[in-house]
Amino acid sequence: MKLIETKLKLLNGVEIPLIGLGTYKLTDETETYQTVLTALQNGYRHIDTAQYYGNETIIGKAIKDSGVPRNEIFITSKIWNANHKYDAALQEVDNILQRLDIDYLDLCLIHWPTVDRNECFRALETAYKAKKIRAIGVSNFEVSHLQELMTISEVKPMVNQIELHPGLNNTAVVEFCQQNGIIVESWATLMQGKCVTNPTILKIAEKHQKSPAQVCLKWAVQQNIVVIPKSTHKERLIANTQLDDFMLDEADMATLFALPQERLGSDPNYVDF
Repeated sequence: MKLIETKLKLLNGVEIPLIGLGTYKLTDETETYQTVLTALQNGYRHIDTAQYYGNETIIGKAIKDSGVPRNEIFITSKIWNANHKYDAALQEVDNILQRLDIDYLDLCLIHWPTVDRNECFRALETAYKAKKIRAIGVSNFEVSHLQELMTISEVKPMVNQIELHPGLNNTAVVEFCQQNGIIVESWATLMQGKCVTNPTILKIAEKHQKSPAQVCLKWAVQQNIVVIPKSTHKERLIANTQLDDFMLDEADMATLFALPQERLGSDPNYVDF
């Protein structure tokens, strides 16, 4: 089975595709519509969006127009920080469904660990039990956030979407999640484009006759980590799924894990929410 067709099983048995399309900063309606349509036409079956991205409505239209049956597409969205109080979060689930024009969401995440994060998760549990969401989880949670949540939640978080790339391997979070059956999803897997100028990654890419982006994506999927790279270019959209014909060996992986570590996004422990 090709990696684009590979799925990982969540704690409740729901399956999430290993490779998806990220849509952060896709704001132009025509470009967003065409990108989602092109991805679906080329085998993608996992679309990741968020309330914060402001593109759910056009993504929903592209999904409908694609002709791909709804039950074959895994759709993720996230509750933004301003809506983490229980009632606001519950309402936002309905708003997301309305904007995407769908009857259910495959996965809903808390976008960042705000002070109201546990209240938000309680709302996600309610929506999950009402079958509005097939799976629930979190984003940008550190081990301490997860430990606290797991002591008070009725439903265990099934996914943690975190900044993760060879320049930030986030090992402690990954190990904790994998020990607890929580699927890890990577954002910024391509190091926000920095992979194309990193000499270490370039050397490994040359060795395998692959692009630096493909090396970073392979580094993640070899750890059973879900990736959601974004591209508006058809060739790169397709290339991001062409990871089947090479393997990074132990030396490659060790070299990538030894890269200097630098967080590119906000630190979940110190963000002023």
